[in-house]
Amino acid sequence: MPHADTSPILTLRELKSELLMHPLMLSVGSLSLSTFMSRVIYGVVDWRPVLICVSSDILAIGMDHFFDQAPMLSHALKTGNTQMRTVFRKAKVLLLSSASLLLFALTLSPPSTWVMVAIFFGPAFVWDFKLFMMGGRQQGSPKTTTQKKAFRIKRIPGTKAILIGIIRGCGTFYIVRSVLGEVPSSPRHGSDGDVWNPSQIVIWSTINRACHAVMADVRDFHEDWEKQVPTIPVLLKSVFWTKVLLTVMHVFMMMLYAYNPYIVFSSLYATVLVWFLDESSPRGWYRLSFHSQTLTALLYAFVEVAKQYSLYQSI
Repeated sequence: MPHADTSPILTLRELKSELLMHPLMLSVGSLSLSTFMSRVIYGVVDWRPVLICVSSDILAIGMDHFFDQAPMLSHALKTGNTQMRTVFRKAKVLLLSSASLLLFALTLSPPSTWVMVAIFFGPAFVWDFKLFMMGGRQQGSPKTTTQKKAFRIKRIPGTKAILIGIIRGCGTFYIVRSVLGEVPSSPRHGSDGDVWNPSQIVIWSTINRACHAVMADVRDFHEDWEKQVPTIPVLLKSVFWTKVLLTVMHVFMMMLYAYNPYIVFSSLYATVLVWFLDESSPRGWYRLSFHSQTLTALLYAFVEVAKQYSLYQSI
């Protein structure tokens, strides 16, 4: 699927958003989730897993978008557009600095962290690479051939959202655990020991990230439909039924963890955005969907600070 050749010409502002702002904004989600997991499960915040998750996110998303915009780079070089070429240079600096920070954090982490990065984040680094070619000549007429297609991970039918959920949900947890050690038998949850537990955080974060990935596919529905990229909205042939599916998933999470007000809040927030956003909504608005976990982590932090302040005042 030579999708890059049919990519639309972007404005300078749109190009900056795709190559710079988008990776940085989404990495805030990894920053909040990895910090949240470290604090709630282990009672500490270690900078190593946080830096690994953030730099990996920038690197994976940035590389995907950088190669998607290869036609724009050619256009900038042919037309001598110095402003666009500057954006691409900044994108390269962002990618190289993220790779350097990732290697730095890994050198100060246990060997198991390298393994977890390879298992969970490895597929994200080669998300849209042509891993191998499929197809070949058919039996019969020598003039009759089948066009070879490149196999890309992001083109596996219907599994893109699931893979993203596993990478960003389970992957974040196992990166944190590889650095901080086994989950303690009595994990520290601050004053919310009856609310949070490790398995709950992993399930919630994985499903939440998967649902956001589907929302990103809703955003790109028209483009994916034209290219027949097998995302869930394209497979369902409907944005409406995709929204119904996402609503069912969020309601399921609310019912499963009805005793956890943070997950209920996150699921309600995400459900509202499911019906507020559609394929014609501005792309930037979809970042609100991604940050339901960020808002949940901030809410948790605010409540904890308020409790500590109240305790201090009562002394």
